[in-house]
Amino acid sequence: MEHQLRFTGVGGQGVLLAGEILAEAKIRGGGYGVKASTYTSQVRGGPTKVDILLDQEEILYPYAMDGNIDFMLSVAQMSYDIYKSGIKKKGIVVIEPNLVAPTQEDREMYRIYEIPIITIAKEEVGNVVTQSVVALAATVTFTNCVPEDLVIETMLSKVPPKVADVNKKAYELGKKYALECLKNG
Repeated sequence: MEHQLRFTGVGGQGVLLAGEILAEAKIRGGGYGVKASTYTSQVRGGPTKVDILLDQEEILYPYAMDGNIDFMLSVAQMSYDIYKSGIKKKGIVVIEPNLVAPTQEDREMYRIYEIPIITIAKEEVGNVVTQSVVALAATVTFTNCVPEDLVIETMLSKVPPKVADVNKKAYELGKKYALECLKNG
């Protein structure tokens, strides 16, 4: 499997949409993309997980294999705690530091990066709803899992034209923060 990714959060944070955009962008580029979601019956606030599998070969099983996940992004402590065991050793984990506090053991086991995704969306973009786009940009920057132009094209196809510019801004900021993390190690 080329890429096994996982986004975790709580209902209403947009992790499902971000996973859908990544999978669709991979398909648009001629590959295979699958997203498999797990969530509670709560409309908002319950733990949410979306596994995204991306490959050039047909994908026969839609869930990431625990212990083989290359990348996880988490914006909620509860979901982080439940789903972190699926990440492979030294896998990349991006957390929202205002909402997720990894243990010292986690920091030794995974490569953890902190990006204040919700703060960026709320204060720099000016629209908290764009947090999923900030997260999407960070994911693409860290993993190079799908060409950026396909991701942006797919993302823009999912939003009303009147909010295209704000979503482009969110994407650029997510990318900027991820590049800073990579530069600083």
